[in-house]
Amino acid sequence: MEEEMNFTKLFAAGSIGSCRLKNRIIMPLFPTKYATDSRVNPKMLEFYRTRAKGGVGLIVLDCPCLDYPRAYKGPQELRFDLDDYAAGLTELVETIHAEGSKAFMHLNYPHEKTVMEKITGATKKKDAWVVPLANFMSPKDAENIITIMADGAAKARTIGYDGVEIQASYGDLIAQLLSPLLNKRSDDMGGTIENRARFLTRLIQTVKATAGRDFPVMVKLVCDEFVPGGLCIDESQKIAGLAEAAGADAIVANAGNKTTKHVTIPPNESPPGPLIDLAAQIKTAVNIPVVAIGKINDPKLAEAVLAQEKADFVAMARALVADPDLPQKAASGLLENIRRCNYCLQDCAEKGVPGIGRCCGVNPFAGNEYSWKIFPAQEKKKVLVIGGGPSGVQAAIVANRKGHNVELWEQHELGGQARLSFIAPFKEDTADILRYLKKSLDDSTVQIRCGRPTDVSEILSRAPDVVIVATGSRPGFPSIPGIDSEWVTDVRSVYENRSVSGQKIVIVGGGDIGCETADWLAKPEIQVTVVEILPQVLHRMKKIPKERLLRRLSAKGVTIFTETEVSAIEKNLVRLKKKDGQMFTVKADKVILAINAVPENNLVEALKGKIKQVIAVGDAASPGNLGSALRSGTAAALNI
Repeated sequence: MEEEMNFTKLFAAGSIGSCRLKNRIIMPLFPTKYATDSRVNPKMLEFYRTRAKGGVGLIVLDCPCLDYPRAYKGPQELRFDLDDYAAGLTELVETIHAEGSKAFMHLNYPHEKTVMEKITGATKKKDAWVVPLANFMSPKDAENIITIMADGAAKARTIGYDGVEIQASYGDLIAQLLSPLLNKRSDDMGGTIENRARFLTRLIQTVKATAGRDFPVMVKLVCDEFVPGGLCIDESQKIAGLAEAAGADAIVANAGNKTTKHVTIPPNESPPGPLIDLAAQIKTAVNIPVVAIGKINDPKLAEAVLAQEKADFVAMARALVADPDLPQKAASGLLENIRRCNYCLQDCAEKGVPGIGRCCGVNPFAGNEYSWKIFPAQEKKKVLVIGGGPSGVQAAIVANRKGHNVELWEQHELGGQARLSFIAPFKEDTADILRYLKKSLDDSTVQIRCGRPTDVSEILSRAPDVVIVATGSRPGFPSIPGIDSEWVTDVRSVYENRSVSGQKIVIVGGGDIGCETADWLAKPEIQVTVVEILPQVLHRMKKIPKERLLRRLSAKGVTIFTETEVSAIEKNLVRLKKKDGQMFTVKADKVILAINAVPENNLVEALKGKIKQVIAVGDAASPGNLGSALRSGTAAALNI
């Protein structure tokens, strides 16, 4: 039964300057890095078309290179200095407009300058030395950059954008100028608040003069750097007022800098909406609209922010990557049908996933909108899915939507490893994908059988046209003396039992699950040691969640040995060997194996030649994370 809730504030029309928006939902900048040869391509068009079609009011798009070739970053950065490049951006904006949404262009300039040699203040970046432009540009350089950015805004208007968003956060150029900690200037762009804000206010004024007084300018403002000596809300309120006086039409209340990215992009350890109160404080200082941003993925939370007048708009980036139809579903009261972001910061962060780019750990279609379409199957087939983990359930749902007759068999209960993923600290949100998948199954005509094992003869008796093997993986057990001892267990058993005995625990394997398990088990009375054979732990985890997890492990006193292998397991101790050959021991009354899983795919071989089409998906094909499992299941079903 769907929830009865009227989102009267969330779906009320609103304005940013002269730009009228159909609702209060904004998709802030999500740098897809999808461009090829600096051009808009079908992949990018479909990604944004899907979000616009889903009902968002405004989308903020990537900033093209404003200063080509001097400030050009490479082929994944858009260009618009020539007409044939700009034509693609016109098509992108028109695509968004056709679906009823508006589009702003992000307006930014590189924050670093390359120098020929090491000088005071320079840092090494690959093979070059770079310095912060905020402190090393001359007043003439500053004026030139302001002119370049304002010309870019005027170009945006010509192309068809509805406004621009000035980047004054994320530790970039303007944010560094605003910061009392980072700004080292002694001229009229350093020192007092008015001086530090001078570049920003001059830019706003110049954009208005160049692009037109009626062309909307939104400022994404750092309101608190969350570092000692950094910018704080008291000064940011004054800067917001200066921006308004200069002509700004809205303020996005952002926070953090390059050293506190976990504030700017909140991971799963952050509470929902951690920056909302900053927006509320900015709102008391200005008379223009204020946008709340940061881990807002619940329409109820968004409505409360607006109803309590803490902000005038809400920004959702990852929430709309996870479910582009969130606005429409919320407006229709279909809250249970929303696929919620779990804030894992994996597939959507940094370079994303090889071959796809930035995508999503819960939405397999994100980044694949152009190539993956669910069309009715020309030939309806009998499809049997063996295994009810995320990949199997996803495959069953997609195959069913194509019109196939689908059965899903699971020998235990639905969910696979997703049933247990929420147990580790700050992983509660990961349970939602299982809720969403079960709801999608309930809304389908997939026939489900649980609680009974299967065998080849039973599968053959059903005479399926296609069998999708989603039987997951099993724990890997390396050949180590003592591996079969009673005080050795595998990490999945620990999660199944929700506990483990012992006061001195050694975890073999420093990947995601090994370190997350250490985070869960470590307590003042329980000493945990992690042993990893590679040069570093968490080698697959992206930077923000990795740094936060390592910080927690350090605070809990977890010992980590890298470039170390287990040579033997004995009662009450583990023998270890370092890369240099050094041997040593660690006391342990329990050893947990958290190393590479092995595909459980015996059925694939057993069914070959007996079933027309047999496809392994998820961990049964290749052990990976949740996102890879969902994409694997989707791809298999689409190819039936």
